[in-house]
Amino acid sequence: MNWRDIPPVGNRILLEASGELPTFTGYDLHWLQSGTASLALAMRTASVRAGVAGPPEVILPAYGCPDLVAAANHAGLRPVLADIGSEDPGYDLDALRAALSPRTVAVVAVNFLGIRERLEALREILQRSPQVTLIEDNAQWFPEHNDARLHGDAVVFSFGRGKPVSLLGGGALLMRNSMAASLGEAMATVMTTAAEGEVTAPPDARVRAYNLLRNPWLFPLASRNPLLKLGRTRYRPLDRVVPLDARRRELLPANIQHYRKGPGSTVWQAVDSLVDPSRSLAKRLAGRAGRLLRYPVLCAHARERDAWLARLRQEGLGASAMYERPLAQIEGVTITAGQCAGAAHFAARLLTLPVHEGVDARVLAGLNRALAP
Repeated sequence: MNWRDIPPVGNRILLEASGELPTFTGYDLHWLQSGTASLALAMRTASVRAGVAGPPEVILPAYGCPDLVAAANHAGLRPVLADIGSEDPGYDLDALRAALSPRTVAVVAVNFLGIRERLEALREILQRSPQVTLIEDNAQWFPEHNDARLHGDAVVFSFGRGKPVSLLGGGALLMRNSMAASLGEAMATVMTTAAEGEVTAPPDARVRAYNLLRNPWLFPLASRNPLLKLGRTRYRPLDRVVPLDARRRELLPANIQHYRKGPGSTVWQAVDSLVDPSRSLAKRLAGRAGRLLRYPVLCAHARERDAWLARLRQEGLGASAMYERPLAQIEGVTITAGQCAGAAHFAARLLTLPVHEGVDARVLAGLNRALAP
């Protein structure tokens, strides 16, 4: 047993206040306490804008983070799941068309680990549904330049633990300038203010502890502790939507620059060279892949994935199975959904490998041994 572990995701966080916050042309930018809160506000804005009769609905991919459902519930929207492809984290476009209804107010397009959804194709499908807001969920990706092309009516970023730019909390919502009136009405109904006398604790102590625990000799204290259940996927309700605290706003510019100047493509290309092209989701979907948060491997079948995962975990090489099951089957999620065969097949075969700044020559050599036929 190897008692050194590296985390599956996450770079060092800087406690440095310098630089300017980014701006994005064509969008109003709002800083909130989490990516989930940002998504909830985007959904509520979509509902205000559409003004549909009956309970408003939002379409979500059938494989994804349960925070998607938490945002919908907080915003007062009914989540409707559309299946994904068995070989692709993006929507099955026929399933998406079938899920649309006169009550649909939003479609959430998830950028999965740096592999973007086919936003142009979604736009074409939504031409016949002008009331629908396209929400670009970039919680797992962050642009390497402020002038990156964004497609959504609303765009969401997250700065939570394990995100491309992490502050152990925080999020951003970009909303098209043309939707300002709907956004203002949504903010009046969803946003809350801190209780009188409440002070948000600075994240500095948590950041120092997080940076310390990233050490391969210390990370096993958390990753192998059954009481902590680190990385466990479960539903957590969103209790409020509030602005981002001042300290994280100070730290954000330096951490964006740290991410953009980091090893990035150098690391993931090294990992990429170790993976069989037939099992590399990044190679299969190269036209949609940008900088990766984790390296996605799609195994031939569930038995192969489980065998590789056990071997990689035993060696402490930062492998994960992501959400492990379709969204409707995640603990705490209460959605009635169809079979969603694509999501089930995808979830059973997905394996991710680390591509963060902690991946060194030792880790690459270990990955090479573990992935060998």
